Amino acid sequence: MEQTINFDLISGIKAIMSDYDQMDDAYLVAHFDENSTMNVGTMDYAMRMDGMTMLFVRTGRIDLELNMDQFTAEGPAVCVLNPSCRMRATTEQIRESDWYVLFMSQRFLQSININMSAFNLPAMVDKVSPVIGVSEAEMQLMEDYLSILRRNCRDSAPQQLAMSTGSSLVSALIYELAKLQYRRVHSGERSESERQRNPRMAYVGDFLKLVRAHYAQERSVAFYASKLYISPKYLSLVVKEATGRSAARWIDEFVLMEAKNMLRYSGKNIQQVAYALNFSNQSAFGKYFKHLTGMSPTEYQKS
Repeated sequence: MEQTINFDLISGIKAIMSDYDQMDDAYLVAHFDENSTMNVGTMDYAMRMDGMTMLFVRTGRIDLELNMDQFTAEGPAVCVLNPSCRMRATTEQIRESDWYVLFMSQRFLQSININMSAFNLPAMVDKVSPVIGVSEAEMQLMEDYLSILRRNCRDSAPQQLAMSTGSSLVSALIYELAKLQYRRVHSGERSESERQRNPRMAYVGDFLKLVRAHYAQERSVAFYASKLYISPKYLSLVVKEATGRSAARWIDEFVLMEAKNMLRYSGKNIQQVAYALNFSNQSAFGKYFKHLTGMSPTEYQKS
């Protein structure tokens, strides 16, 4: 049995959460410890996460089955679950741990402007486990972000301002997690399972390097596969397994990031942005942008 966990369902089961704050249909932060109320039984089914979920385990241990693989988050630790990830856990483990969960809807994630070129992406995916072990000080920093996110939910400011604040805070939190992982990879702090990486991960790292170099001109998975001398189907398979996102989605993320930056800050008009990103015309760019964001380039500029 599998159940898809989307924001509508999260909103519908708030009754089982004794300590949470929610920002509209954008994000929800909840805290669980031994005093929390969770009126649910053992989760004997897989849950597909329709949105990004971050688990912040302060103390205790949570054993997770993610996409059929077994992982352990033993506090202090952070676990990032990408959209479409399938997860299974047991409430016995959950009840005995002190942890936070941050769930972000797909719509909210699409509104966040993350500069993907700032990431050392090969390093970010050069790992098997989605679990990042952190220090007590690093966990405290994560808790500070979560605390501000929760306060933002309760703020009486206009919703647009509160939503913009939430977007900025989540962006900053994602960058902090990227820095944590970067330091782990480059300091040699890898677990035995991380050192025994699948040789196919080399393709993922090389693919992301190529995307960072060519996304403004090339949006075809076939182009990148040809550079790596593998088939587009195989490239899509290994990238999806390693990152939780398809190869095409990674390309779109880079293009969309650059498009948003140019629309907001470059001073170029929409037609100039379209040509700078190698679209045949303004109409093709507009359709592409609206398909990914739900709004036209003009609407985005005015938002």
